Amino acid sequence: MPHVVIEAAGDLQALYQNFTPILQRTGGEILKIQEFYLSRSGKEALLEAVAIDQRTASNFFVQLKLHENAITVRLLPATDPEKTPAVKKVMALVARFIRTVYPESRYGKTNLQEYLASIDSV
Repeated sequence: MPHVVIEAAGDLQALYQNFTPILQRTGGEILKIQEFYLSRSGKEALLEAVAIDQRTASNFFVQLKLHENAITVRLLPATDPEKTPAVKKVMALVARFIRTVYPESRYGKTNLQEYLASIDSV
């Protein structure tokens, strides 16, 4: 399962307050992160996303979980899209968004390193 841990990050409330929809178009690929839903407890959030790659659209949720001073970014198992490069890029976009809100944060454990590197170089 693709995931990334953002270490030394703050709470999800600040992410919610700073969120604006994200749209990235490159070639035949469209990546959109449309909505941010924060749980009542403030320890989990869902981001509604769409990844369109080669005319195939995937609608899914990216899940954020707060653990002490780290945030885990992963796919919500209930939506379980095919793990295409476009879906992984959406996850990298979410991770980059977190790092812009918390600039002192850093990437921890992940299996999305190549996508994080390509998103950070944009």
